This record gives sequence, structure tokens and C-alpha cells, in this order.
Amino acid sequence: MSLRRALLALSAPGGVALLAWWMARSEAASPFRHASWAPEAPYLVLGIVALLAFCFHRINLVYVAGVLAGTCAAVGFLVPEAPRVLPLLVALVPWNLVLFMADNPPSLRTASGWLRPGVLALQAAILVGLARPALWIEYSGGFDAPPADLALALGRSLLPAGWPGVSPAVVAWGLAGAVALIRLLVRPDPFRAAILVSLLAVAGGVLDREVPGASSWYFCGAGLALGAALVQHSYNLAYRDELTGLPGRRALMEALGRLRGRYVLAMLDVDHFKNFNDTHGHDVGDQVLRLVASRVRRASGSGQPFRYGGEEFTLVFPGKSLEDVMETLEEVRRAVEETPMVLRGPDRPRQKPSTRGGRSRDGRKKVTLTISIGAATPNAAARTPDQVLKNADQALYRAKQQGRNRVCAAG
Repeated sequence: MSLRRALLALSAPGGVALLAWWMARSEAASPFRHASWAPEAPYLVLGIVALLAFCFHRINLVYVAGVLAGTCAAVGFLVPEAPRVLPLLVALVPWNLVLFMADNPPSLRTASGWLRPGVLALQAAILVGLARPALWIEYSGGFDAPPADLALALGRSLLPAGWPGVSPAVVAWGLAGAVALIRLLVRPDPFRAAILVSLLAVAGGVLDREVPGASSWYFCGAGLALGAALVQHSYNLAYRDELTGLPGRRALMEALGRLRGRYVLAMLDVDHFKNFNDTHGHDVGDQVLRLVASRVRRASGSGQPFRYGGEEFTLVFPGKSLEDVMETLEEVRRAVEETPMVLRGPDRPRQKPSTRGGRSRDGRKKVTLTISIGAATPNAAARTPDQVLKNADQALYRAKQQGRNRVCAAG
């Protein structure tokens, strides 16, 4: 499941990054690479992304955009004049990007909030001082400039030792990329995916020096990947339920508006859910909803599952009749019933829940979940999806009255 969610998170950032890679390498895109505005394009893209990230309160992405803009400036202005700073740049950039894959940093209103921007500013000052000693002396109050070989020494000390036939720069970027990929797989998220894509794109901008003008497009791709992650995150907030990962109520309403002809709507409800919350607490209730959602998703066949709200879920079967989907609904019901849930809470409940259960080998409480399902299809009295959904809800109510853990169809 984590791999699937990671691939979904990578889809939008990866798509725009691939487009930027084509712009950087394709002969057909050569006129764009040599356009007069091409060198300024990355700063425009990254500036817009930083502004949007600030508006969305994604301060970590503001810092990432700043790191990318600073790296682009270093590649364009410092490295051509002082190639000795390239090893240090190569050593610092990937780890700065990986650093910001974590959650938002502390507010700048706190002392700890100034740590990361302070470290970034110090790195920038060191790079400028090593590349332009005269500028260092002018703005440092007369302190001697760092020796010319210090950048090489620092870069080599920060880079891991290269294996036979492998460039230390490739090793540095590869290790940072591996860390970024592991973090993405552990907790799939559009922003983590975008930073991983940015890491790969900036590797091309820093290390690929073969194609003139290509560097700007690599950095544009990194910026566009961050922007795509912001759009994807906004979509998820609006259309996807955060707890279960299923499409939410708004997505359901739009899906209902697209229905035409034959279709079946099914309402699902977790039996005795209030008892779970009252007896074991809301954390266990959340575990119940996630488990039910995963089983419904796997067993739903051609139906599209949605989180309707609370402990209720909806299944939409376009182009189907009740006869077509009754077996699938029974499979959904059995899939939930046949999956015992182990309560991992440290405290034992004082009251026995009104569900069948037992204990696992290590003594933890096991309970059996059940669901009730009501299904309906359009008829002469229910022509619109809203009316069909109400009929399905009424069928669900009858399933509850008849003893729960069953499927009922609207008459």
C-alpha cells in the first residue's frame, strides 16, 4: 500500500520533472535553452513556488525553493569563475534538500526556528567567500580570505570516499537519494515526492555540464515539481479523506453528478462503532475505520469506494444492476468479518464490547468487526442519484433492524 501511495505521490512532480528533462536534453528544445529569458526562468518559477508555499504554510518548501535558487545562482555565477567550489557545492546541496523532507520547521518566532535559515546563510557565505575572496574581505571587515584550496579540502572531506570507478559526487547524490526514497516509502506524501524529484533534477543541473543552457531547465523542473506537489496536496485536502485514504464526500458528490443510465449505490456502516469509541477510545475507532476502508477497497470489485462520513462508506457501481453487484457486496461484508482486529492499546477495556472476539497468543484483545450494507438502483420513484442514495440508506437501516452484518437491497 505504501508503494502504491508513493507512486501516486510521485506522479505529478515526476511528470513535470520529466518534461523539464526533455527540455534540457532534446535537440527540438534547443531554441528554448538559448532564449534570452532562459537564465532567469528558474528564479521566476522558484519565486512563485516559494510565494505559494508560504501562503499554504509549507515553510519547508519555502526553504527548499531558496536552496534551489541559491544552487542555481552558484552554478551560474560562482562555479564558472571558481571551479574549486564545485566539490563543496556537490557535497552540501543533496543533504540540504533531504533535511527539509521532514515536517515544517519551528516558527521564526522561536530561537530554534532561526537555526535552519542561519545554517543556510552560513553555507552561502562560505561558498561566496571561497569563490570571491575580494568580496569576502570587503564585507568581513578586513579578515583574510579563505585559502583557495579550502573549498577542495572541505568538499573532499564531506563527500564519501568513492568506490572504484564511481565518482564521489555520484555517491553523495546516490546516498541522499536513497535516504529521500526511504522517507517517501515510510510516509508517502506529495511534498516528500517533490523533494526527491527535485534532488534528481538538481543533480542534472549541477553535474550535467555537457549541454549549454540545460542547467536552467533542470532547475525549472525542480521548481515545477514543488509546484505540482502543492497542487496535488490541495486536491487531496479537498477530495481525499486523510484518515482512510479513500476519496471523500466532495469526490462522491462529483461522482454522483456524472452517473447516467444504470448504476448501483451502496451504503456501508460499521456495526457497533459507537461501542468501540466509548469502550476503547477514538484512537481504536480510527484503527477500525482504516481497517474497514482497506478491506472495502480490496473487495469492492468494479465499485468505487468513498468515505461518506463518520463510520459510513459508499460504493458506486456505474453501469451495473443489483443482480450484478450483490455477490460483490457479500464479498465485501465477508472480507470485513473474516479479518479480526488486534487491539494494541496498553489498557484493557473495563466493559466487554458487544462484538465477538478472543485473545491473540501474546494476550492482546482481538475483536471481530462486521458491517451492514444497503444497496439501491434507480427506479420510477428514485430517478436522481440523491434519491437513490437515500433509498440505499433506508436499505442500510433495514439491515440494521434485521440484526446487522447483512446486505439488504431497496425494494
